[in-house]
Amino acid sequence: MNLFYFIGSVAGIAVLVGLNVLLFGRRTSALDLAALERRLALDHPGFRAGDGVVAGGAALIEDRADGGLYLVRAGGAYPVARKLSHGSVRRLVRNGSRLDLRFADFTFPCARLAFASEVEAGDWEVRLKRVGG
Repeated sequence: MNLFYFIGSVAGIAVLVGLNVLLFGRRTSALDLAALERRLALDHPGFRAGDGVVAGGAALIEDRADGGLYLVRAGGAYPVARKLSHGSVRRLVRNGSRLDLRFADFTFPCARLAFASEVEAGDWEVRLKRVGG
């Protein structure tokens, strides 16, 4: 009898998720650097935007106030931001103009950043190692 309830619950959840996708789609938020900087200023008092870059489905923005670095990733209707601190980046691998990051946070485990050039990827790799590694 318990297996019957379990299967019914899983089927009900699957129907609700499918209906949600059918009605609202699977779009993700677009990353506009100026809009992200304004949002971070609202969410984090004292934040002053420094250098920033949109790299694929994620963005990196420096905080001039404290030298911190924020990673913002598109996730659903709204972007998700994390302030990178010392020890938060578990692994950083550069592959040409791409950076693959693995974090210590299980709710935000990884990110892949695709830059326009290898030089830009190298510059941000140095910044990530300084702040997050």
